Amino acid sequence: MNGKTLLRWGASMLLALAVLSGCGEDEEEQAAAGAQGGRGGPGGWGGGRGGGAAIPVKAEKVVRGEMSSYIETYARLEAERQISVTARATGYLQELSVEEGDRVRAGQVLVRLDKEELDLRMRQVQASYNESKANYDRIQVLHENKMVSQAEYETTQLRFENSKVSLEEAKLNLAYADVEAPISGVIMRRMVELGSLVRSSQEMFTIADMDPLLVRIFVPERRMYQLRAEQAATVVVEALPERKFKGRIRMISPEVDPESGTVKVTLEVPADGLLKPGMFSTVRIITESRPNALIIPKKALILETDVDDVFTVEDGKVKVVDVELGFVEGDRVEVVSGLEEGMEVVTVGHEGLKNGSAVRVVGGGQPVVAEEGADGGEWKGKGGDRAGGKGGGQWKGKGGAANGDSAKGTGKEGGGAWQGRAAGKRGSEGGSALPDSLRELIAKYRAEGKELPDSLRAKLRKMRGARSSQ
Repeated sequence: MNGKTLLRWGASMLLALAVLSGCGEDEEEQAAAGAQGGRGGPGGWGGGRGGGAAIPVKAEKVVRGEMSSYIETYARLEAERQISVTARATGYLQELSVEEGDRVRAGQVLVRLDKEELDLRMRQVQASYNESKANYDRIQVLHENKMVSQAEYETTQLRFENSKVSLEEAKLNLAYADVEAPISGVIMRRMVELGSLVRSSQEMFTIADMDPLLVRIFVPERRMYQLRAEQAATVVVEALPERKFKGRIRMISPEVDPESGTVKVTLEVPADGLLKPGMFSTVRIITESRPNALIIPKKALILETDVDDVFTVEDGKVKVVDVELGFVEGDRVEVVSGLEEGMEVVTVGHEGLKNGSAVRVVGGGQPVVAEEGADGGEWKGKGGDRAGGKGGGQWKGKGGAANGDSAKGTGKEGGGAWQGRAAGKRGSEGGSALPDSLRELIAKYRAEGKELPDSLRAKLRKMRGARSSQ
């Protein structure tokens, strides 16, 4: 081998060693990136150094405010009085003066029937009456002079009395040709037409007194003693969901329905020109009020336990605190004991936490900035962009992705491919996540105020113990 060949062979060997050395450094940097930019805490990427990274959560302070206990139920509004107007005479409808929706006063004429036939009938009866009266007057004089028998006198007297009754009946039928409103109210329905033949006892109108309206509800007997006459109530109808109407309890039934175990309670509500009979309404009766109660959001409760507890935030770490609950009103819960005003409770981010976990409280919808440095970086929202340093890289992914999802990126000084678990799902290091179906079941029991079954409690304790031991 001559000198030139030897020189070429040496240069090739040096180049190969340099390439192999570079590949080894890349593999080391990739391993470092996977280790240093990895899991910050149980169930997610912390953005910091290994297991000591803070888990982002949302928290709210315990505040004081007014809380109330109430009875809430549903019913339809009813008119206080609803009357059917019927005809008392027979005749053709000659004049119609009202329509549906018209407001009428008691005694107002609604329709007029044809009076011609009724008038003829009355004149006929009047003539018969006059004849009977004249005959009776004559027989009476004769009876006083003892010129007619007692039997003839009594027969004449009876005929006169009958003719007088017939005359009064004819006058009434003539008067009934003008149909009047029996009460003041609103015409709800009209069942006759102009020119039609109206018969006696035929229904013609329905009139309702619509102010105030009534609501009849049924309350469980165990709560009947929380109610009293004149007690205030709030009524909301579907047609006007933003408007609240004030009502009051008018009367409470003195008996309990043995089949349903409920008591009928009647409330009255001013119509205010807006409410109508038949409207579907939600009735809420406040039974007790506490003006200075400790309040937390209902979403602060930890659903995966068999007791009422929350995560409090103290010095960057969370602590499980058992609480005693009082009134529940909408999405707010009263805390009777266990917390103090001003303490912070976790409202979002329970899934990746356990007692003593390091957390970082973030605002709603704001970017979460992790520690800056050689191994740090930044991530946003549900797994957004992450820009790292030496051991970081950049990745994009869904924050709720399933275990084993991979992300690829390159750092400023080195990087490569790395794999991990996105925030929001617990992996093998952070315990198992509570199934959505189980969370929904627990939420349902709590919303209905029922205790969890023993079987469900045992399952939760088992899952909680497995998580704590990891």
